[in-house]
Amino acid sequence: MNFISPRLGGKHAFLLFCYPFPLKLKKHQYEFLKSGKMSFIDFEGKRVAQYNWGSGEKVILCLHGWQSSSFRWKKYVEAFDKKEYTIICLDAPAHGRSEGRLFNVPMYSRLIQQFLGQNETSIILSHSLGAFSTMYLLSKKPELSPKKVIVLGTPNNADFFIDEFIRVLGLSPVIRKNLVNYFSNYSGMKTSDFDSKLFAKNQKSSGLIIHDKRDVEAPFNYAKDMAEIWPKSIFVETDGLGHKLKHDFVVKEVMEFMEK
Repeated sequence: MNFISPRLGGKHAFLLFCYPFPLKLKKHQYEFLKSGKMSFIDFEGKRVAQYNWGSGEKVILCLHGWQSSSFRWKKYVEAFDKKEYTIICLDAPAHGRSEGRLFNVPMYSRLIQQFLGQNETSIILSHSLGAFSTMYLLSKKPELSPKKVIVLGTPNNADFFIDEFIRVLGLSPVIRKNLVNYFSNYSGMKTSDFDSKLFAKNQKSSGLIIHDKRDVEAPFNYAKDMAEIWPKSIFVETDGLGHKLKHDFVVKEVMEFMEK
C-alpha cells in the first residue's frame, strides 16, 4: 500500500500512531475518581470526562499523558488544600472515560485551548504528552498562559516519537516518510516544528520543569536544555524516578512552587 498509494499508506500509519490502546480503569482507580465531582464537557462532538475536587479560588488544570488517565493525579489531589484550590482533571480524548479512538498533540492542544478559553485557570500541572501539548499551545497562543505551568517528564520532539514508533514496530523507511508527509499535511506544520525547545522560548508563564536523569522515554539532556531557554523557569532533576515521576518528592516540589 505504501508503494501503490503513499498518501493512503501514510494515513494508515498515522492513524496507528495516534491510536492509544484502551485501558480499563481498575477498581481502586475508579473508587478514587468517584471521590471527585464527575461531569462531561463537549469537545468536537465527543464527550470528555472532567473531575473536580475542592472549591478554592485558584484553579489547577491537570493534564495526563499517553496511555494514562486522571487517576495519575491522585497524590496531588490528596495533598492540595481544597479550600485554596479547585483541582480539575481531564481525561484526554480516547483515554479514561472520555470518548473517542484517536489522540494526538494538535487534538489535545485544541482541548486545552477550549478549556482555558472557558475557565479562568491559575496553574497547569501536566505530564509527558500533556506537558508537550500544553507548551505547544501556549507557544502559539501566549495570551492563554496561566500564571504558572508545571511540566513533568516532557518529551522532546515529534521526530523522536516517530522514530521510536517505527523502531518498535519494525517499519520501513518508506512508511516513515509517508507517515511524516501525512502528519505535515494534517497539522500544516513540519515534524521539526513540534519541538519542546522551540516551544520553551515562547513561554510566558513561570515554569517548573521536573525530569529524571534515567528517563528512557524522554531524554534528560533535552529537558535540561529546554529549561535554559524557558524564561522564568526552575529546573529540578531527579535520579531513579523514571518517566512517570510518581514520588512524594515530586509532589513536594510541585506544592512548594505553587506556593511561591
